[in-house]
Amino acid sequence: MFSVIILGQRKMVASMLKGETPNAIYGKRGKQRSVHNTYFTLPVVFAMLSNHCAMTYTHKFNWLILVLIMLAGTLIRQFFVMRHRGQVLWYMPVAGLVLVLGAFAWTMPAPTVAVAQAAGAPAVKVADIQPIIQQRCATCHSSHPTMMGSAPAGVLLLDTPAEIKQNAQRVHQQAVTLKAMPLGNVTQMTDAERQKVAAWFNGGAVE
Repeated sequence: MFSVIILGQRKMVASMLKGETPNAIYGKRGKQRSVHNTYFTLPVVFAMLSNHCAMTYTHKFNWLILVLIMLAGTLIRQFFVMRHRGQVLWYMPVAGLVLVLGAFAWTMPAPTVAVAQAAGAPAVKVADIQPIIQQRCATCHSSHPTMMGSAPAGVLLLDTPAEIKQNAQRVHQQAVTLKAMPLGNVTQMTDAERQKVAAWFNGGAVE
């Protein structure tokens, strides 16, 4: 915006102050960028906050999800544009809302349910995965996190095995199903470690 709209405006004002005819290209470019800003405001806001919606960017068709969100945002913004012109077209925001809800319904992970340990298979206990939790997760999810000011969402995973078991569902969903945590995999959690967490959860989250 600054390099096109503001800069172009300054050049046009400077030309007018000199008594010259401003170059119309600056106005055309400014209008073009303003149109882009109008229709992409909501999708950009969503993209900025998308770390809270891991099921969208970890989905197999994440590009298509983003396209649906962008289209929904465009329809909603067009509703307001048309309303300012005196036309109230309710089908636009309704269609946008349907697209958003459809995208979320499509990407929503299926609820995970712990299953009984297979006969003869060694049970994976919380003590087996606690070193993984300490190394990969507890830098944020502990009473005294080293990477955060406080534990995100108040989820504590380091202090006691009971806390790990209490958050078994969330650990499995975020680290195994969505692979959204650790955020950006900053602590480099491996697939083998995720599989071990899955085995612990599917074995009944044994403490």
